[in-house]
Amino acid sequence: MKSPTIEFINHASVIISYEEISILTDPWYNGTAFHDGWRLLYDIDDSRIIDILKKISHIYISHEHPDHFNVSFFLNKKIKEIIIKKKIEILFQKTDDKRVFTFLKEQGFLITELNSNQNIKINKNVEIQIIKFGFYDSCLIVKIPNLKILNLNDCPMRDLNEIENFKNKNGTFDVLLTQFSYAAWKGGIKNKNFREESALEKLKSIENQANILKCKSVIPFASFIYFSNELNFYMNDSINTPKTVINFFREKIFSTIILSPGEIQNLNGLKQNQNSINFWNEQYDNIALKKKDKYSQTISLDSLKIQFEKYKRNIFKKNSKFLILILSKIKIMNIFQSIKIKLLDHGKTYRYSIFKGLYEIDSTHEYDIKMHSQSLLFIFKNEFGFDTLTVNGCFESSKNGFLKSTNTLAIGSLNSMGLNLNFSLIFQFKIIYLFLKKLKNVLKKIK
Repeated sequence: MKSPTIEFINHASVIISYEEISILTDPWYNGTAFHDGWRLLYDIDDSRIIDILKKISHIYISHEHPDHFNVSFFLNKKIKEIIIKKKIEILFQKTDDKRVFTFLKEQGFLITELNSNQNIKINKNVEIQIIKFGFYDSCLIVKIPNLKILNLNDCPMRDLNEIENFKNKNGTFDVLLTQFSYAAWKGGIKNKNFREESALEKLKSIENQANILKCKSVIPFASFIYFSNELNFYMNDSINTPKTVINFFREKIFSTIILSPGEIQNLNGLKQNQNSINFWNEQYDNIALKKKDKYSQTISLDSLKIQFEKYKRNIFKKNSKFLILILSKIKIMNIFQSIKIKLLDHGKTYRYSIFKGLYEIDSTHEYDIKMHSQSLLFIFKNEFGFDTLTVNGCFESSKNGFLKSTNTLAIGSLNSMGLNLNFSLIFQFKIIYLFLKKLKNVLKKIK
């Protein structure tokens, strides 16, 4: 009987194999993500990807973010043909909106939705479980005889009580795969302390996860990217690197293993390969020389106004216009208030309102949020646009400005998760709590 193995591919993508089962996770191998805000530290070409697909039986997608569910990957003609011909089964969490499921089904892929916490045997010796986490994340548990693996990827499991509760429901684990650096806006260019604190908090979270879940081995992954846009490139100044991770966990009771692309190890005998550390050290040391993306096209005010009208119609189609109006009247709540948006490439400041649209005001140094016109267009064109902006960090804002902007522009993000703002949502306390908790964590660290 073959031993269970893990092969690292890139970023959040690994292959967990046992007997005839090989599960590939979150394939993203080249190109940009988050509206030209992220790039991989190391790209993989199509010929290598095809070799990978020839040996897998399943693909697990953790959530809809483009560094995990990369649409270009699934639309690539050669890749698509192989997945369909081999009848590779795609595994995804069950969602209310069924957007990912429907897209993949319509493309001809074999896809299975799993209810949260549902145990599925994919052969007599391999059992899997997908657990929904927060708004849209999920984690994967793989159970093999005498071995239990937790792929936590981006799931924000930080609080001690939260980790304890997870252990009480799901037990302990032998191997943990988890994100090791921050992956979103951290307070703007002048707020380096926020980024440093966030990087350290991420490492402490990993330590808590490993200790409470009694993991023997930790594989840090899902952070092998750099902030690639000229507007967010500064955010690379405090990211955790494999060198940082190894040094932080050097004296811990669990082992930490950094894997490099193409590296295969026995899951029952994981050990650090120095060549893998050297590989990633070189990638991180050369970030300053890597490609920078740039928003080169300016979107005119007229074009923005045209797209806004489509955006507004969609918002009021999916959400209660009356409730939005009532909330906007309660000034103290700071919800759906007009905000001042400075467009970098226009060199002008505009007042924005969901009711009145976008119009120029006297240029001052005051603004709630500053961004490129392409970012604003992206928000108007995509429900997940504001969520993308907060991840890629291609904007500047103050503490109060970020609060106002979030409370005004995040309605699309809510809709993209299959949730609509109406009176019934008021009684969904868990959703409201998660949103306020996430917002509070950011606001308390912004200067």
